[in-house]
Amino acid sequence: MSTHTTLTVATLVVTTAAVVFGGVVASLAYRAADRTSSRSLQLLSYGLGAVALGPLVGALGAVALGLDAESTLLVQGLLVAPGFALLVRSLYPAPDPVRA
Repeated sequence: MSTHTTLTVATLVVTTAAVVFGGVVASLAYRAADRTSSRSLQLLSYGLGAVALGPLVGALGAVALGLDAESTLLVQGLLVAPGFALLVRSLYPAPDPVRA
């Protein structure tokens, strides 16, 4: 097996693992948010889902659209960056409601 083929297979395996495990964690966070009605957990689940989808969408773009490496990384970043922004937002508590 050539080095290029080995690298392609390794990339496929790692990307698949990242998407599967990321999806499982995002799903568990979403279920917890639904169970507890927690806005922070809801934002956490959305952020984790976006971070997990980044590599999947990038890989699909590379395969289906023939994107080069730089474009694939851009597509991934367009999902991963907002995902991390949602993760950061989920860590800050909601402001206390004003009582009259």
